[in-house]
Amino acid sequence: MRFKAAWSAVLVAAAVGTMSPANACFTIIVGKNVSADGNIIVGHNEDNDGRVMSNQYWVPPAVHKTGEMLQYEPNTAQIPQVEKTLGFWWQQTLHPDGYAFSDGFYNEAGVLITSNNCNLTIEKDEKVKDGGIGYGIRRLLAERATSARDGVKIAIDLVTKYGYRHQGRTYTIADSKEAWQLALLKGGRYLARRVGDNEMTVMSNAFSLGQVDLKDKENVIASPDLVQHAIEKGTYKPAKAGDYSDFNFREAYQLRARIDRPANTERVRAVLYRLTGKDMVQPYNYPESMSIKPERKMSVADVRGLLRQNNPWYTNKSGWKHEMFNETSNSGTFDSAVYVLTKNPLISYSWRTSGRPDSQFSYPQFMLGKPADIQSYLTPEQATKAQFRSVPNDFDYSPDRTVFTFINHQNFLDWDNLAFRKFADKQRVFEAQAEQDFAIAYERALQLSTVSKEKTVDHMHQFNVESFDKVLGATASEVAQNYKATIAIGASKLSTNDKGNVTVTLFSSKDIDAEGIDPKQTFFGDGYPDGSLNRNLQLTNPTSVEFKDVNGDGKKDAILSFPVKAAVAQTVPGVTTQLYLWTKIEGEPVIAMDTVKIEK
Repeated sequence: MRFKAAWSAVLVAAAVGTMSPANACFTIIVGKNVSADGNIIVGHNEDNDGRVMSNQYWVPPAVHKTGEMLQYEPNTAQIPQVEKTLGFWWQQTLHPDGYAFSDGFYNEAGVLITSNNCNLTIEKDEKVKDGGIGYGIRRLLAERATSARDGVKIAIDLVTKYGYRHQGRTYTIADSKEAWQLALLKGGRYLARRVGDNEMTVMSNAFSLGQVDLKDKENVIASPDLVQHAIEKGTYKPAKAGDYSDFNFREAYQLRARIDRPANTERVRAVLYRLTGKDMVQPYNYPESMSIKPERKMSVADVRGLLRQNNPWYTNKSGWKHEMFNETSNSGTFDSAVYVLTKNPLISYSWRTSGRPDSQFSYPQFMLGKPADIQSYLTPEQATKAQFRSVPNDFDYSPDRTVFTFINHQNFLDWDNLAFRKFADKQRVFEAQAEQDFAIAYERALQLSTVSKEKTVDHMHQFNVESFDKVLGATASEVAQNYKATIAIGASKLSTNDKGNVTVTLFSSKDIDAEGIDPKQTFFGDGYPDGSLNRNLQLTNPTSVEFKDVNGDGKKDAILSFPVKAAVAQTVPGVTTQLYLWTKIEGEPVIAMDTVKIEK
């Protein structure tokens, strides 16, 4: 099967398997008094492993029948639906395993919901009722919360009634007035803290909430027995009996293996260094790990830069730009967004990348303006059904699924370090123009919002369509200019149980001399990270290389043989997937792709 030249796409958000310690995210919250425009800003990278697909949807408000019950993940509690639900923008993380803790939401009341995995806690055996609640937290908040504080209350009520299924997670629940971090523990204990207007906070995948003022009932909400339970578990002993002012939530409930995990500490360390100039080798030992007082006010562009920055202490060892998980923009980042929560929730907006933010163009979107049709390939109803009950076709490679344009683009850049460095300049040019276009569109939206909500939404939707068309076109152009090689996999189907080899032919052309290939710098396989978020470290070199004019054009092509098992290690049975050849010819990076059906 020949390499397919047609490209198109949108990429994804990230996700987190319920008990996997690897999957993760990164979040930055900027209080309104320390943001350049006076709006609360939330930046979020969604990190995950495997064949993640991301779509953007608008789910309209609805009226529901009396007695309707909701159940999301199989074997979880059934929850009564309310009579009326709010409309909301939904960023879906669709994964074959049905991820419960990765989707992002912004509803028409102006409430944003996202989260970070804070797995590995002391709460492993706490009981839940009828399977408890997981995914329902974020989905129900999107449907019901009228403010950030209301969202915190709803979430607490739900976990108190049904019990929380995950070992530990921190939700960011924000609106234009307040931003809250809500830490939930398996079973249903919780700690919520409002991020101060004069501070910002940075978190990866260990609890950022440490020592908080439990007496501040306006800004801190805690389970009644949160401290006593830690005392009984032996993870907290007050220095002075009856005085709990030294209680540290993170130290009492998070395992050190999670707190000290390099993937967590290194990302926080790098961002804090950029913000403060202090190198905090163990960042969770510093107050700044929960509350930063920035020296200057933070702009949207500043937050974008933090989300896409690379770790200055990390040394690449493999040849790929992203090989592991120790950087803010990393091998598992499938979606990135900077949300600006304006005083009028109707015109709040985000700057998004459909993939790793250091490898993609960022583009503006009005959340309540509804996404372009091509930002999804399922309807909201189909997507809701597929979240935990997907079928292989939901993950097939297809040129008209825009997600793949972005995935292929970042997989090209990942192997070509020179192109990666040059891309930063292209980002600046593209985003500078996008900022000019958005400023005009925002001013128009602001004017229309005083006259007609319907006209405002129509205007914002048209802008969203045009904005996405521009980023899709620019990304497709990058792929077309740089993606010159053609390969053919010597089989239409490959099995995950196959212990043999598969041939891959790299064709020579006016741009490619396949005879110059370096076998030691040649790899073949899936382009998605594994469960530890290692990008490509498990791929193997070809077992044999033969040069032959396969297509009769007078040029010798390279016929490479690879172990099937390594090539399809991260693939999903039943899915038509893209597999990549990464190689170097006379020192120059070359990448090509072909598709194949995966069988068991």
